[in-house]
Amino acid sequence: MVRQESLGKISWWLICGIVVCACVAFCLPLQAKAATGTLLPQGVGYPRLVRLAHGPTASNGWIVASTTGKLFLSKDDGKTFTFLTDAPAREGSRVRCCEGLYELPQAVGKLPAGTLVYSATYASGITPPPAGAPATPRQRNPREEGTPSIEVYTSSDQGTTWTYHSTPVSGRGEKGSGGLWEPEFIVSRDGALVMFWSDETYSCCSQKLSKIRTVDGVTWKDSSDVVATTTQADRPGMIIVRRLPTGVYFMSYEICGDPKTGPRCAAYYRISRDGWNYGNANDPGKRIETASGQFFEHAPASIWSPSPISPNGVLLVVGQVLHNADGSVAQQNGRVLFMNALLDGSGPWTPIPAPVEVPISYDNPCPNYSSALMPVQNGAALLEFASDFYALNKCGMYFATKPWTEMVPNVARTSP
Repeated sequence: MVRQESLGKISWWLICGIVVCACVAFCLPLQAKAATGTLLPQGVGYPRLVRLAHGPTASNGWIVASTTGKLFLSKDDGKTFTFLTDAPAREGSRVRCCEGLYELPQAVGKLPAGTLVYSATYASGITPPPAGAPATPRQRNPREEGTPSIEVYTSSDQGTTWTYHSTPVSGRGEKGSGGLWEPEFIVSRDGALVMFWSDETYSCCSQKLSKIRTVDGVTWKDSSDVVATTTQADRPGMIIVRRLPTGVYFMSYEICGDPKTGPRCAAYYRISRDGWNYGNANDPGKRIETASGQFFEHAPASIWSPSPISPNGVLLVVGQVLHNADGSVAQQNGRVLFMNALLDGSGPWTPIPAPVEVPISYDNPCPNYSSALMPVQNGAALLEFASDFYALNKCGMYFATKPWTEMVPNVARTSP
């Protein structure tokens, strides 16, 4: 006969065991490595990839990669990456997040073709509280610390050294609060260098997407809205723009609307014929979705790639969380990209396997957040950079390459 005291101990240990198992089942997937691919030492998040093509012949074909605050270089078509340098920052400024990386395909005023452009959200004028004094509310909130700005730096030696170029936008605008985020660049059809960014400093909107340009490579002008809907709760953000072989400019972004009306931060797109005009800023654009209604939530990124699907190549989009039409998280979450052979983005998109799989992808600034894609092996394969937790509360960058024969194994090759 088992004594009551022993039963109590057994019950206690049983409860503890259940709690521990539940914690392991729930907590570990959110923190432990789940992504496939190779972990990039020192790589963190928000990756951007550029293949050098317009500078010295010796460096053409190299791939420069940026993650938060760190730059890397590959000379073997993305098989390996080595640390290149820390992200540039002038005295009194520091990188906060959200980099943009771009190589000029042609001269823009005083900036020659092949110039590498780096930009990010910076904070300047940060002053710690005096010894013993409590921190102010702004000092306690990293989003409000210092003066927000988007600073631009240029490199003429393939990213080895950098020179401060300009600060196109800074300050807290009409609201006196909020930030300036996620710079992105493209050269428009008229030869101007255009910068896009997410702006939450205006009273019109929770956040809007804006643009500004330089014609002479020195002075920025013509600041105006790209996406600024009349719904106050909307938060369009995270613009990516690609110039396609057709000459059309394809723009992807997210809109984070009211969570009461459905999943937030769905991926949208719009197109432009000249790289500067993208239609009515009040128009939210078109949502990127499959024939069954699946769509990406959070941090979309897009690219054009050669593909056996079409002689004109395809559009590819990656997002953080994959949802079904009813809003539920899809079974393929974190494991697929969207592909479209129609280069205006119209029609349904098709899911294909991702080079880096991040199966435990959820609303968090680490797993599968704003991943980056690039065609490699002369268009026969696709390289991806995607972040994920590799240890408790430690976010790292993973990269991998997958050939088209694995992503779409049964398709007949139509490209030359």
